[in-house]
Amino acid sequence: GGGAFIDAFAGTGRGVSTKDGQSFECDGSSLIAAKSGAFASLELIEIDPAHVATLTAAVKTLPSRMSDRIHIHRGDCNILISELLSSGRLDETRPCFAFLDQESTQLDWRTIETLASWKTYEPPPADSGRPKTCKVELWILFNSYQAVYRLWPKDRTRHPEPFSPETLDRILGSRDAWWDLWEGDHPASSLLQRFSDRLYGLGYRYVVPQMIRSPDDGRPQYHMIHATDHPSAISLMRWAKRITDGFENVHLPSLDAARNT
Repeated sequence: GGGAFIDAFAGTGRGVSTKDGQSFECDGSSLIAAKSGAFASLELIEIDPAHVATLTAAVKTLPSRMSDRIHIHRGDCNILISELLSSGRLDETRPCFAFLDQESTQLDWRTIETLASWKTYEPPPADSGRPKTCKVELWILFNSYQAVYRLWPKDRTRHPEPFSPETLDRILGSRDAWWDLWEGDHPASSLLQRFSDRLYGLGYRYVVPQMIRSPDDGRPQYHMIHATDHPSAISLMRWAKRITDGFENVHLPSLDAARNT
């Protein structure tokens, strides 16, 4: 719809896909978005200077009709996203999709708040139909099994405090956002539920976590969380996962998909 695509961890523009047990190099998220032609503006953010150089070189190989839409930003997305949204360059009346595909726990909760508050949800004029405007649509990697759950010790006798509570403060927003779970001796998995609840608290109508497993041994790796206001976005994301080659299209149990349906 002529909107914007924000890739907070754009990397090199290249990725690795798996099919029939074989891994091969492929376009990464930023190049896929550019080649789709679906966005009027693509804002690619990357903090690693070597990755920025590789990404820049990859963008230069694209036809001008694609590359002219791309803006590469070097730095920390937790700083640059706020600057980008306040710059006036992006059209608030058009859709915006933010891909927050962090490696570990680099994404601050305040950055999610900034994205969520940039645009407000306006319901459709009738009981059914397309919303007049929607908030920024979010596709977030919540690094549950590889990082976040490891901060939550199982043996409270040996470890009476969480590991790196400051990290939990940063990724969930505050000590108050999770401390009751610790005091109540809740399992580590409750952090995913709390993170999802806080996305609902930002005003999103639909929050859908999806577990991703390793294609090699089937072990749980992390969750991808889709937060959106538009009812069609849920079915579109399901369609996208169905047509994806590789392990991403495997349907796995998730939390409650949509509380408002």
